Amino acid sequence: MDAGSLYREQQELAKKAILIDSFGQVKRIGGADCSYLDDELVIGGLVVLDYEGLKPVYRTFSVQRLAFPYVPGLLAYREAGALMEAVQEAKVGFDVLMVDGFGANHPRRCGIATHIGVKLDVPAIGVGKSFLCGEIKGEYVYQDGERVAKMLYPKGLKRPIYVSPGHRISLETAAGIVLVSIKKGRLPEPLRLAHEYVTQLKKIIVHPFKE
Repeated sequence: MDAGSLYREQQELAKKAILIDSFGQVKRIGGADCSYLDDELVIGGLVVLDYEGLKPVYRTFSVQRLAFPYVPGLLAYREAGALMEAVQEAKVGFDVLMVDGFGANHPRRCGIATHIGVKLDVPAIGVGKSFLCGEIKGEYVYQDGERVAKMLYPKGLKRPIYVSPGHRISLETAAGIVLVSIKKGRLPEPLRLAHEYVTQLKKIIVHPFKE
């Protein structure tokens, strides 16, 4: 598909995103992140944690051939397939999913957290490590006059993280969940552990598509 078609698909997915809380009590929380192997494969990792103690209870992964180049604003088409497969094949569920990337804070309001959240119909939060787009006013990022992300400064660090709702969750609830999930460093535990997990997998996975 050409970029124009993908942009239109993102706009349609964004229209389906529910940016209000639509879930019950959070007992388990998932973290999803990707890594790359030999510039040919994408590893999608999922770690599920007990929300109260932030201890991991389950993890799984999926490996897919890279079928899409890096294009700013279209990261989901490069990474979401492996992440969604890991989520769909997981033997343990979660109540909210954190994704390394953005949600409503995106040029077409459809970052990877929205893409995954809408397609799988799961509550999803995007956590970005750098500014993507919009206008910063105080602790919020705005697009077209609407708050789409909140900047958090973990443990007084100077560099913020950018929290945006992906699907079935509000901005303030998303930010609150992320904030209480930070134990050390910049990232909340679900994403910190997911990043460690896919980084470890790179060292042990044998290329499945090579003879």
